[in-house]
Amino acid sequence: MSAFAAKAKVAWQVMSASYAGLLLLMLVSTFSTAPEAIESTGMMILTGLGIWLFKVAPLLLFVPGLIKGLPKTSAWLAYMIMLYFVLAVMLVFTPGAGGQGWLMVLLTMSIFMGAMLHTRWHKRAAAGL
Repeated sequence: MSAFAAKAKVAWQVMSASYAGLLLLMLVSTFSTAPEAIESTGMMILTGLGIWLFKVAPLLLFVPGLIKGLPKTSAWLAYMIMLYFVLAVMLVFTPGAGGQGWLMVLLTMSIFMGAMLHTRWHKRAAAGL
């Protein structure tokens, strides 16, 4: 294994861990801000999952490519994650959601950096450098 292939693997692991962390953070934030007017627990869970799926639907499109470790998927994810970065920056300045916003900023930045480095180092490893 070349040095670039090893670096690409580490970048992919960082990107994947941050990706999973972002999905989990968005799930927790969805259920932590649930309205109290819903009396049925089952209805609250179904409603929360529906809202969460609406929030993360664009990110879920990348799951098959990320599982395979494709550099093209990583490159497209880097572009898509910028939308979530903007949302995270807005959350930082939202009263009561600053901590969640900062965590989301860190996760989106690590996804972006991991995706860019994975793409770059994977292509160099494939070129035999």
